[in-house]
Amino acid sequence: MQMKQAKIVFLRHGECEGGEIARGQIDVPLTAQGHEQMRQAFARVTHPISHIFSSPLVRCKTFAASLSQQLTVPLKLVPALQEINFGVWDGQAFDKIYHKSPSQFDAYWRDPWNVENTPEKGESVVDFAERVQQGLIEVAACLQPVLNKTDEADESIPQALVVTHGGVIRCIMGYVLNAGQCSGLFANLAIPYAAIMVLDVYWPDDVDIIDRSQPTAMESKPAKVSFRLHWPNA
Repeated sequence: MQMKQAKIVFLRHGECEGGEIARGQIDVPLTAQGHEQMRQAFARVTHPISHIFSSPLVRCKTFAASLSQQLTVPLKLVPALQEINFGVWDGQAFDKIYHKSPSQFDAYWRDPWNVENTPEKGESVVDFAERVQQGLIEVAACLQPVLNKTDEADESIPQALVVTHGGVIRCIMGYVLNAGQCSGLFANLAIPYAAIMVLDVYWPDDVDIIDRSQPTAMESKPAKVSFRLHWPNA
């Protein structure tokens, strides 16, 4: 059976204003250095980009929109690929959070998958990971119509750029590597500003990446799709 292939390049945002805070869905802009970090990182991407996707948060979409205009490539905002919501912790300095709630802070970073450790009014890591998986499927599904028009030559493989967050990249790593509820993805893995991760996406020529037998988009599942992760990469 013939297989089709695409590449998805994930680019984490650069340095942001606000310092060392729980930067979840609080909408803070990039610093000038952060924008330059992203520019330099993207300069290492060698193959042409056919699609750009971005988190709707300003620290991602500002760079994505600028690049979209520069390359004349369409931009699609994907809410499912925004950072986790830290609830009452969102936007607060880490030392302030720890001073106020040391036991819960320690419990959360030791075992973030335990929903009982979720910050008040925050999004559980379980829900976050499920949301991110749906975002990945959405991006891959957008590439499939293009794949159906390409051959197997390497230079014809479509490549998408996703501008997103460290937490999103961690969840995608865990999903692709079948790591399950691995606390180390959050506690022990460093993902620097403007880091790049690449996924190869493969699926049979005659198969929809979305299982359209499911009643709603939220219940859709990837159909016979496989991934290969390159980290770090450009």
